[in-house]
Amino acid sequence: MNKKTILIYGRTRSGKSSQLGELAEHVYKTLGLKTIVYTIDKGGYDVLIPYITLGVIQVVEQLATSPWIFMDKAVKGLVRDSNGKWATPSGNIGMFAYEGLTPFADALMTDMAKKAAAGTNIGGGGNVSFKDTSEGETLTIGGHNMAMYGICQSRMTDAVWESQKLNAPYILWTASASKDDDLNAGGKVIGPAMVGKALTAEIPRWFNLTFRLDALPAQTGKPERHILYLGNNVDISAGNAVGLGNTRACMDAAPLPASIEPASVVQALQLIEKSQSEALEKIKSRLSNAQK
Repeated sequence: MNKKTILIYGRTRSGKSSQLGELAEHVYKTLGLKTIVYTIDKGGYDVLIPYITLGVIQVVEQLATSPWIFMDKAVKGLVRDSNGKWATPSGNIGMFAYEGLTPFADALMTDMAKKAAAGTNIGGGGNVSFKDTSEGETLTIGGHNMAMYGICQSRMTDAVWESQKLNAPYILWTASASKDDDLNAGGKVIGPAMVGKALTAEIPRWFNLTFRLDALPAQTGKPERHILYLGNNVDISAGNAVGLGNTRACMDAAPLPASIEPASVVQALQLIEKSQSEALEKIKSRLSNAQK
């Protein structure tokens, strides 16, 4: 099968980790292969524990590793061996997943602020730091300059491209959601969040498929609802901002539904595959008729 690179993004509690687990289960059932999840998200991964227990998912945490080194090892598909050394995982892997784009970028920015506080000059400009003294103690605080944003954005871009070189049928990244101005087309967009917001509208094109998740709060007598959007969508509750998505749908196929509720990335992939098959048959028919 062709490799699929997928981005799933949404606000907190929209179900990103649940969708990761659903896809990992699908990969295990259809291909017999496990998923490796790299997490730097401080929110934890409780929703994935059943899959970890059953051997469907292996989680690799940052622990004490520098975020720069951890990301470098993660996008190369390495895991810690029994001695804590980085090594190639044994056997074939069905999916490499990263939780996620937003916390990785945040960790890099936080680390650069700490380095600035310690006196490291990053980017050649003025170092952003100051000292605060209280109760007989002095604390040095570091901040960010514009060069740091550029370094982080460049490193994150490279990391995504590097991960997509891994030999696995699926490469998945998750991200938080951000509303920002689309400087190219104008208007507000909802897209994957990363530091500086400059890449909000650009990140979806890094992947074959991009899906936005959203959760509608529970109401009296009605449970919380989780929705996965296929393609671009207009969010009325966000001031008619356009929620970005990409299904790479072929014009020859029947239109895909605007959304799936309850959210299911596996169902979305099945619909897209069916759409692609229909498009193939239509094109094949036209070519056959042209040769008669």
